[in-house]
Amino acid sequence: MKNNLGLVGFIAVIFLTFGITYLDFDNLNFGDNYKAYAMLIIGIILFIIMFYKSKKKIKP
Repeated sequence: MKNNLGLVGFIAVIFLTFGITYLDFDNLNFGDNYKAYAMLIIGIILFIIMFYKSKKKIKP
């Protein structure tokens, strides 16, 4: 089975991982966690781009 994650998917996983790691779960205030929320949003956007490209590639 070939892992077809690609560079965009890998970067998305890194952003999501660091975003969850940096998130302070005791205080979810945006002002205190703006870096974590930014990383999570960027990671989600990159995943959407990755899935859109992979669906577009599969369609004949």
